[in-house]
Amino acid sequence: MTDAFEHYVALIDYDEVLFTPMGFEAELMAEAGAGWRERRCRTADEVVEMAADAEVVVVQSVRPLLTREVIDRLPRCRCMIRAGAGYDSIDYEYATEQGIMVCNTPTYCTDDVADHAVGLMLACVRHIPRLDAAMRQGRYARELARPSRRIRGTTLGLIGMGRIGSTVARNMSGWDVRVLAYDPYVPPERMREIGAESVTLDDLLAQSDFISIHCLLSKETYHLLSWEQFARAKPGLILVNTARGPIIDEEALIAALKEGTVWAAGLDVTEEEPLPADSPLLELDNVILTPHVAVNTPEATEDLYRIVCRISADVIRGRVPEFLVNPQVLDHPRQKAAMS
Repeated sequence: MTDAFEHYVALIDYDEVLFTPMGFEAELMAEAGAGWRERRCRTADEVVEMAADAEVVVVQSVRPLLTREVIDRLPRCRCMIRAGAGYDSIDYEYATEQGIMVCNTPTYCTDDVADHAVGLMLACVRHIPRLDAAMRQGRYARELARPSRRIRGTTLGLIGMGRIGSTVARNMSGWDVRVLAYDPYVPPERMREIGAESVTLDDLLAQSDFISIHCLLSKETYHLLSWEQFARAKPGLILVNTARGPIIDEEALIAALKEGTVWAAGLDVTEEEPLPADSPLLELDNVILTPHVAVNTPEATEDLYRIVCRISADVIRGRVPEFLVNPQVLDHPRQKAAMS
């Protein structure tokens, strides 16, 4: 592929419904001396066709396009950016082994996802979706408001206390709830500053009336909540997930919802997306589902692409970019020559 620029940035896939590029990206990249290309790739060959000579490769979707095989066919790539908080759509370990920087954009949707998580909690406890649906059907079905409960005086458990989890903790501080948090990477004193009590996962499960998930998906967190964890949970749990679907073992969750161990669930993410039409989750009236849209605001989309452009510009100019998740690669020969 030829270009008017010596350097360029390739956006290989994005969600066209919520995250179509804003239109300012090419101009910002030109200011940094780089070209900008964008395409919704579906295969490895399509990725290589447009990005073989790119120094920065960006993926917004969660489609796993940046595999080991694709990385081997991107000889000029020095940085891969996941335009989002999680970076599980990049083979992080192999990229690191090859000396490629991996960055994410964790600040672009903090408030938006935190708002959505709280919204799902409220919708679950007050049954707002089913009451609204009944009204639209001409039914004045007040009985659908039961059972319910008061939020004040309950315990909220947060799994993951990064930017989003911390924001949820702060947002809920005025609701007079006790906040517990499980995150082995955040010191207890930092949690206390935010207003949360650091506990083990078992203690969080045993004591929480509400649990909201805000951790990254990794080998460590895959099916973090499964049969054993739901068996240990406090009866009547309301569970919210706006992070990644596979953090929850969906089969185990469905069983817990049917048994009543989990009283209700608010899910913006599921193990398989889009959710299959025959999913048992669709048959349960104690589940509220949204289609992975917690990040959705115009402000979030603009912030996302401005951060992507800022990271890309730093890479092109030979600087260490922000939100670098594998700084150990800076000593790799692939990086040293460009940053010297």
